[in-house]
Amino acid sequence: MKPIYFPFTYVCGPVVEALSACFKQTVVYQPSRYNVPPEMQEYFETGRLDIRIPVAGDEDNIAATLKDYRNWVNLHQKGAIDFLKFMRDKIPFFDETSVSQIQADIKKKSSPDRLQKASEALFHARLFLHAAQEFDRQNNELNRDLQKFDEMELDFIKDLKGEDTALDLETAGSKRFTVNDPGLYMAAERLTAWTHVMQHDHQTSGLYITTSRSVFDELIDRVPEAEAVIGFDAIPVYGETIAPIARWQDGFIKYLKRLSLDTWPASGEDIMGPPAAKGVGNVVSIKLYIVAGKTPHDLFAGWVENDSFRTGIDTNGVNYKNTLIGLIGF
Repeated sequence: MKPIYFPFTYVCGPVVEALSACFKQTVVYQPSRYNVPPEMQEYFETGRLDIRIPVAGDEDNIAATLKDYRNWVNLHQKGAIDFLKFMRDKIPFFDETSVSQIQADIKKKSSPDRLQKASEALFHARLFLHAAQEFDRQNNELNRDLQKFDEMELDFIKDLKGEDTALDLETAGSKRFTVNDPGLYMAAERLTAWTHVMQHDHQTSGLYITTSRSVFDELIDRVPEAEAVIGFDAIPVYGETIAPIARWQDGFIKYLKRLSLDTWPASGEDIMGPPAAKGVGNVVSIKLYIVAGKTPHDLFAGWVENDSFRTGIDTNGVNYKNTLIGLIGF
């Protein structure tokens, strides 16, 4: 069993490091084969990510529609990238007025069979995920630029005022720049779009992981029967494979698989905590909730408003009795 990251299709370096501290490999969905981020391909090649595309096809139509979409944005908002940099507290891509106008403009010049090759809901969900992915990538690039600027500023102050002042500012800077929570922007809509894609995955899991507090809270609020089962506060982030961590990860995932398969409440021994974070500067936390008696497909099907999805299906020949939802914190 592998953990599946949700509801995002883009992961930056710090998120991959956090996921890798808890699990050897994490599944990340892509809405299509079109424009898979190259940095994620690198993590796929090193084995940290399992990039999965549950819905294939329509790449040409998706690319053409996204091109129309970007042209509309450039025409009406003077460039999406510049707009995002100056208006980071809003999402021009997902503004309700903009979305309805974009759809109207695109439909005027789209051939009828563009949306007929897949269900309209699924097609628009994939488009939404592509737009969200682009937005998340741009925000991450902006954060990296700000971090580089901060490092340049520290070097400059170090040259002017010496080591002690620079160290004080560096401590403040480390608190200033953190990985933003992309789930702050339309968490419910992201979950709905992601669910459309997830429901087509025949290699699903009993374990779903997010790094977004907003998404986690949104989901748990909608599932009152969810109950906390386990949590660790200081999992060391080494950035490479360390034998004690690898052994703990193997035991951890076996324990979580048993929780997803056994009738709840499960019997048996508890899992030991991770090795102590000796000499490691970065640590992450994880807390897990269980939704007993609901398979993953049945649980996430609650985020779509139609009955076109196959709930309760058997995937991989494994029948998960329960669904585990986890939050990794930095």
